[in-house]
Amino acid sequence: MALNESFPAAKADEAWKSQLTEKQYEIMVKKGTEAPFENEFYNNHEEGIYVSAATGQPLFSSETKFDSGTGWPSFSKPINEDAVIWVKDNSLGMTRDEVIEKETGLHLGHVFDDGPDPTGLRYCINSAALKFIPKDEVEAATSQQEATAYFASGCFWCVEAVYESVKGVKESISGYAGGHTKNPTYEESNTGKTGHAEAVKIIYDPSVVSFSQLVDVYFGSQNPTQVNGQGPDKGSQYRSIIFYQNDAEKKVIDEKKAALAKELDAKIAAEVKPFDKFWEAEGYHQNYERKHPENPYIQNVSIPRLERFQAKFPDLIKDGKH
Repeated sequence: MALNESFPAAKADEAWKSQLTEKQYEIMVKKGTEAPFENEFYNNHEEGIYVSAATGQPLFSSETKFDSGTGWPSFSKPINEDAVIWVKDNSLGMTRDEVIEKETGLHLGHVFDDGPDPTGLRYCINSAALKFIPKDEVEAATSQQEATAYFASGCFWCVEAVYESVKGVKESISGYAGGHTKNPTYEESNTGKTGHAEAVKIIYDPSVVSFSQLVDVYFGSQNPTQVNGQGPDKGSQYRSIIFYQNDAEKKVIDEKKAALAKELDAKIAAEVKPFDKFWEAEGYHQNYERKHPENPYIQNVSIPRLERFQAKFPDLIKDGKH
């Protein structure tokens, strides 16, 4: 079935191609199928919900997920019967019931009648068509279209540019946080006496990118073991801090920090602090990398840092930001 105007949120193929990752596009638009046992969620047993990778629409719950032995995520029913529809699929020389997202017409997988009671159904869904939201993050992710997060990781010109390139991030704002003085200026912060670190405020769509992924971006875009600085920028004003706004965020941060410390067999420098106040930096600091590509610091420090990050996380990068 072609994607057309019968689906309220349908888009042209090229529009989906610019929004989705290459794998998501191949599965959801081109109706591909992942290899069994080699996809992200078939063996995921964490509690939470699975939402559309394209829209963030809740589709399936861990409560109805079961191990079918097929190598793909399997569910006995969707969260909401109105979220998906079945259409006949006569490809590959057989007749099957294809499962598509009702709002968009995008391909999710297929449904079979060999599932467990009480439905007797097995929704066999491609991992690439889904995003997983852990139980602790479900309420925030499904009730908000906009959320904020705060990070410090060296020069805010660099960090702002990194997050601006991430899908789902609406805006990245440079500023100061973590200190004890009010209304700090750039010159005051640079003395190291205000206690503040150069920080960024991230405004993001939690249906597109989760807080957990933003923390992955944070650790993956820096030297996580460098104390009081990043690269050539040294001093307490350049130290690494992750600010949490609730217990669920703190849990995510603590678990990822501990896992990284174990992986690297090293102490992770990032402080973990409750969020207090963010002071927006002077206007000339905002979007600095984009506005001043000729600046030697931007060319020699910011851009290489951004490119290293993007090479590690290609699936998270906005189209046109590579």
